[in-house]
Amino acid sequence: MSKIRVLPDSVANKIAAGEVVERPSSVVKELLENALDASARRIDIEIESGGKRLIRIVDDGEGMTRDDAILAFERHATSKLRSADDLDQITTLGFRGEALPSIASVSRLFLRTKTAQDEAGTEVELSGGKLVAVRDVAWPGGTEMEVRDLFFNIPARRKFLKSDATESFHITNLVQHYALANHQLSFLLVNNGREAIRVSPVQSLKERAYQILGSSLLGKLVEVSFESEGLKIGGFVSNPQEQRSSKDAQYLFVNRRFVRDQLISRGLSEAYRSMMPSGTYPAAVLFIDVPTTEVDVNVHPAKTEVRFLRENVVLAFVRDAVTEALRTTRPVTQLPGVGKREEAERREITERPAMPFVRSETPALSRADVLRRYASEAQAIEAQEPDTSLSEDQISATPLRSEPASTATKDESAASYEDRNQSKSIDALLEFAVAESPAPVEERAPTETFEETALPGFGHGIKPMGQIRDSYIVATDEEGLLLIDQHVAHERILFEQFRDLRLARAAEVQPLLIPETMDLSPADREAFDIVRDELEAIGIETMELSGRTIAIKTAPSGISSKDVIALVREVLSAVERERRSFTLEHIRDEIAASLACKAAIKINMTLTEEKMQWLIDELMKTKNPMTCPHGRPIIIRYGLRDIERSFKRPV
Repeated sequence: MSKIRVLPDSVANKIAAGEVVERPSSVVKELLENALDASARRIDIEIESGGKRLIRIVDDGEGMTRDDAILAFERHATSKLRSADDLDQITTLGFRGEALPSIASVSRLFLRTKTAQDEAGTEVELSGGKLVAVRDVAWPGGTEMEVRDLFFNIPARRKFLKSDATESFHITNLVQHYALANHQLSFLLVNNGREAIRVSPVQSLKERAYQILGSSLLGKLVEVSFESEGLKIGGFVSNPQEQRSSKDAQYLFVNRRFVRDQLISRGLSEAYRSMMPSGTYPAAVLFIDVPTTEVDVNVHPAKTEVRFLRENVVLAFVRDAVTEALRTTRPVTQLPGVGKREEAERREITERPAMPFVRSETPALSRADVLRRYASEAQAIEAQEPDTSLSEDQISATPLRSEPASTATKDESAASYEDRNQSKSIDALLEFAVAESPAPVEERAPTETFEETALPGFGHGIKPMGQIRDSYIVATDEEGLLLIDQHVAHERILFEQFRDLRLARAAEVQPLLIPETMDLSPADREAFDIVRDELEAIGIETMELSGRTIAIKTAPSGISSKDVIALVREVLSAVERERRSFTLEHIRDEIAASLACKAAIKINMTLTEEKMQWLIDELMKTKNPMTCPHGRPIIIRYGLRDIERSFKRPV
């Protein structure tokens, strides 16, 4: 008896659905792309229970005849291709002919459609991939796709879906992408009876960016317009001062197709190299046009990944285009290890008139010309840049004092901080330091070549000796010399306190004199609904205003109003970053880490001997005194053997 058999269509469709229909947002993506391919000018989307119970998409596109409406649910039935040669000239968003039968096989589906020439509309009803009925209906034109009870016949798949809020977030984020890519169209998204997105047609991408992203980000965007070697790019990127903790604010499109492409993202990051700290990302809305013969959009069932024929050229093209656009902002970049004098000199250099910006209406430069210009200007700047390395005289430990050192470069707020708090306890002093400390500067990595060891344990009686540049504590124990980063040490202490004591006691809050307002994008609004209770648990109380604007009324004790805005944005970014493995525990850790980073004592802050000792003692009580919540080292040891070896003593 033969072992090999042909699978029934119902089984084959369910297998295909496992590739195409990953979650409710996958259904929305396929149906939304069909509406765009049908030349729709208005697209209305309604979802319930995160798309699990209902997904309804109505468009005013071309519609379908009765025969086409029935044939559309056959596997590999499509109006987009005629022959294999057409695969090299794909200009539509859909073309596989697998979406509708795959979706129908795992849901209860209703299709209602009518062309302009037909007198009556057609309704097609399917359940679990089986045709139930075909009826004539009164219909004004266009198409409506109604998908109910997704995965009702595959309980194993349904139980792996995330919460309604998480699935709604993915759908909102998807619609947000396509609304940005099609500013000339009207979009409406209704989630459980509440409008999440409503945008009307506008004349430009910048106007659509205002509708979706809000005015706060719009003022920080830099226009990108570049064309070279058959490639074209347009859109906006943020200035280097607008820094995000994830890539959630990067909207990338290739030939108007929404993609998640590592190559383009890498080119974008390379353009910001040395302008932004490691681990931070810019915001971007970029449209890359590539000849259809040089891009393969058929490498992923969901069509969210593409492959380029000239990968290196595309990478360099994106990098060069964004770099050229950023020149118009003349950004002042804070480099690691640069002091105040060097920073002033660097600002004077970088604020020289920028080179002319090449716009699309002027003759496009070749990539070789652009690279030559970059190289010549970089050499000119390098010739005038001050030496930012630390001399041996600069790397000297600050002697211990009972009062702050009175040097010309010391921040006045640090001096007043000591004067007003001499009689306070150590805990009160540290709490005051959090509230009154100067704005943090870019953290510097130590330039010494000390050996970093695993340090399974510490010697007894760790004693602080002083500070290096008011940033790194120099201490000793019986094993040798220790260098402790005071900021990340306090960050580790606060992280474990916030994480472990979150439910043990009520959060200490401070009302803001003037509430801070935030404009949320539709995706941010869905993420905010997920984490609102967690934010309130740590002392961030909010109030909803009109539209998608919220007001922050309170902040955790010791957090400034500016830092609380940054903290909320980091938490919302974490929801997007953890979208595939989202749990409340992950978000709670993210909140605790962000709160600890904002509240920790900063570098360039003078600490008394008592405060340094308190910090070391509390650090030793933590579960992991070696790294901060973000993985950076806290302590570097310079062992006694290393010291003796450096002095040429026998070991």
